[in-house]
Amino acid sequence: MKALVKYGYGNGETELRDVPEPQAGDDDVLIEIQAAGICGSDLGFHLGEHPEYLNPPVVLGHEFAGVVVQTGRRVTAWKPGDRVVSDNTGYVCGECYACARADFLNCPQRLGLGYGMDGGFTKYVRIDGDILRKHPRCLYRIPDHVIYEEAALLDPACNAYKAVVQESHILPGDDVAVYGVGALGLFSIQMSRLAGAGNIIAIASSRNKERFDIARKLGATHIVYYDREDVVARVKEITGGELVALAVDCAGPNSVLKEAMDIVRAGGEINRIGFDAEAPDFSLDKLVNKGIALKGHFAYDIVSWRNCLKLLALGKLDTKSVITHRMTLSQWRQAFELVRSKQAAKVILTYDDIAEVRA
Repeated sequence: MKALVKYGYGNGETELRDVPEPQAGDDDVLIEIQAAGICGSDLGFHLGEHPEYLNPPVVLGHEFAGVVVQTGRRVTAWKPGDRVVSDNTGYVCGECYACARADFLNCPQRLGLGYGMDGGFTKYVRIDGDILRKHPRCLYRIPDHVIYEEAALLDPACNAYKAVVQESHILPGDDVAVYGVGALGLFSIQMSRLAGAGNIIAIASSRNKERFDIARKLGATHIVYYDREDVVARVKEITGGELVALAVDCAGPNSVLKEAMDIVRAGGEINRIGFDAEAPDFSLDKLVNKGIALKGHFAYDIVSWRNCLKLLALGKLDTKSVITHRMTLSQWRQAFELVRSKQAAKVILTYDDIAEVRA
């Protein structure tokens, strides 16, 4: 079968290769991939970023959904034909403090599918019996009326759900600002709407105009262009001088954190999802002077997945609107370029011999 393999740590050391088809052992589950989303981190891995997470050679792709095609003889919880989505956990130790709390994403030995172990940019993925035993919720059934490409984007949706709904303390009517209109930013906008936020302010570059219609559809009440406007003055205008209760940083540059301290009201919150490898060169005293809570956010948990899957099944969570392009695995270079150039919000990849993936 074909697979998109990151074969080294360096920039561009990625190629479409022929690899052996995996087989399910006695305790394993084999999934045929029906839809896989390209995440910004997939692009980062391709470009040689975050090598600490990689275990090359490895098949990329951690946002995927598919159908069970084979189960081991000792597997009883899953059967061929089950439609499933993975939380991309491939291995955890099962013994550390995080695992004891079912906080598997923070297991220091965790290996994620798509960077630590083989992932979804291919035809088949094997889910190891060891992870099914330690973390049975690493797979979730997809309701029959939910299409595969919608389910494949539960990963970023759950990420945003945890940041906005589980970790923040906003009340219905509170104003929220979201930096960035990539997939995480767009889903954070939607989660703010679901949480009952009042004004939902998307802050992004004017170059991201392709994504602004999606942001508005998902709940943004205002768009502020940081490269054309005085962001702080504009936020004050929108909120009547009250500033926002929560700023969600899906962008990452330290300049965002610096500015966020100016647009968040006293006693408000900043949830930082984005990364910046450089140390801040400014004072954080405003956090103290204004009593602002700064939260470092990482991923999701079982509650995020259970609730987002329910919202998707009920038609209250829209993942489909974030999809701007659908391409085949053999078109991966064009697809990655669309992500790099920010022409795409989310690209769905399918294996080339899959004629229809939306069922």
